[in-house]
Amino acid sequence: MRILVVDDDKHSLQSLCMVLADLGHDPVGLQDPLLAAEETRKNFYPLVITDIRMPGMDGISLLSTLRDNPRHSDVVLITGHGDMETAVEALRKGAYDYLNKPINARELAAVVDRSAEHQSLLLENYELRHNLEAEVSRVAGHLREDLASARNRLREVEGIGPIIAESPAMRDILREAQILHTDPSVPVLIEGETGTGKEIVARFIHYGEETTDLPFLAINCAAIPHELFESELFGYEPGAFTGSRSSGAPGKLEQAGKGTLLLDEVAEMPLSLQPKLLRVLQDHTFFRVGGVKRHSLGARIVCAGNRDMGEMVENGSFRRDLYHRLRVGYIRIPPLRERPEDIRPLAEHFLRREAEKKRKRFAGIDPDALAALREYPWPGNIREMENTIERAVLMHDGTLLRLSQLQFQGRDAPGPRNGTAEAAPLQPSAFALPEDHLDLEAHIDALIQAALDRFQGNKSKAAAYLGISRYALHRRLQGQNRQEES
Repeated sequence: MRILVVDDDKHSLQSLCMVLADLGHDPVGLQDPLLAAEETRKNFYPLVITDIRMPGMDGISLLSTLRDNPRHSDVVLITGHGDMETAVEALRKGAYDYLNKPINARELAAVVDRSAEHQSLLLENYELRHNLEAEVSRVAGHLREDLASARNRLREVEGIGPIIAESPAMRDILREAQILHTDPSVPVLIEGETGTGKEIVARFIHYGEETTDLPFLAINCAAIPHELFESELFGYEPGAFTGSRSSGAPGKLEQAGKGTLLLDEVAEMPLSLQPKLLRVLQDHTFFRVGGVKRHSLGARIVCAGNRDMGEMVENGSFRRDLYHRLRVGYIRIPPLRERPEDIRPLAEHFLRREAEKKRKRFAGIDPDALAALREYPWPGNIREMENTIERAVLMHDGTLLRLSQLQFQGRDAPGPRNGTAEAAPLQPSAFALPEDHLDLEAHIDALIQAALDRFQGNKSKAAAYLGISRYALHRRLQGQNRQEES
């Protein structure tokens, strides 16, 4: 064990060091206590044996210095006959033990042995605690990963799913949605074309970046007959109208509790009911149909629409005061054609999801197919893209999604690149490299697949066309299959 011995008496210091060396230890002797204090800050000594009375710094002060170190050293004080009270005080301050002058070799050996055992226990305790903390951290990390995975699955079930936000516009929308999430009392109006993801953003406003047990209800205002709209929204009391339940029924405002109620296609709400919705938003109270009891509104109200509500306000088909009340929290989701940065990650997300669901091999998108996805105006927005990718995965298979496998349903569907009826033949000296990176393996796979398609799966003809042996083609296809299975 390394032992630091501090004594201003040179002969006493040398004698102590010789005895400790004979006992098999590694003593370091210093006469200056100030140098000793500096030494302990640089190097750790499990045991420090120090005289009490020394010039410049006494043993008690050195003990206090050692107590400031993060690692614990045992301190044994050497006392004279007149230092007993000081030694007792030192024990109270944390000294490990003391030795009386003149030092007895047996007593010294016993104290050193006890200190060595004590330090061994301290080290074992430190290692156990360190290992425990490391294990707890590891398990906690796995639990956090499992929790995040479960949360993501729950968000998928709840209809949130991953929100692709590569474009600055969508990043701003998510930032605003998170702010709106923090204040349920603020009504929200979300406008955007069909298929832009208005309900997904509404769910994000409800859930935020976490999950919640509070309910999320959505009603399509365009699907509810006008004569039933009021009772559907506000509920009704027994006997409120012909055909009503004898027990009455709560409406969606009550069923939503302290959660969120989404009024989708709010522009289709009957004009006669719009003042009642405005009153609910202002007073946070409502009455059931035929009721006299006032109910408190606990739910967040989010409205969505794909019509130009500003124009409807101008022509009188939507109340101006309700419109401005709803716009306290306002989000406009731009169409997909206005945020091209989101096209590739959205397409890759849908491709991965559908390939996993349908157990297909697709792992990427061919450059020509990606160019077509970017050029297409997507009149149906994200929903149309999702359906387009799903159909392609259902009807085809391969490592890369190709342009020929895409079937666009809307207007102005893009044809082959460069405006030609067919893709130009591949020439060794006439092609352009992509700016970011080149996936050589994917292009080789695409060439092999194209050759197989050209010869209806005939491997011998495809190999001859590619200028390789049938064995080489077979090995390449086997490697693809092993990679997909792994």
